[in-house]
Amino acid sequence: MPTNTMTLESIDLFDALKPEELKQVQSIARPVQVDEAEILTRIGAPARTFFIILSGNFMISFKGGRAITLHDKGKIMGWSAVFTPLRYKGTTVALTDSEVVAIPGDKFLSLIQSNAALGNKIMNKINMIASERMFFAQSADPQDNF
Repeated sequence: MPTNTMTLESIDLFDALKPEELKQVQSIARPVQVDEAEILTRIGAPARTFFIILSGNFMISFKGGRAITLHDKGKIMGWSAVFTPLRYKGTTVALTDSEVVAIPGDKFLSLIQSNAALGNKIMNKINMIASERMFFAQSADPQDNF
């Protein structure tokens, strides 16, 4: 079942999108129930899915023993699904039963690349989030970073 546009409108990542742009995202976004202790991403694995928290708590652990927790609706996980080399930089584990919006990375990337206005709006926000988290994702040993 697709995610409804009201849910997407309430997410900061999509708040600047026009109604027709939201419908394009809606067509590829799906709500997914996540069980406690379920792993959504694994460090170094191919990044195939982009996730947005609707409810629940998650921990993302990175090389070098660094980790962050995410609890708020609208926080994103798996942003590596739209950045080369398309490999997850962290391992994401659900700390509680949760709900996320899951978007296939290939479809999301195709949508972003096919619509410059939509792509710029989304990628600007993802870039801000990625730069804020880069400290956690970067290992103290530069050879560990990919």
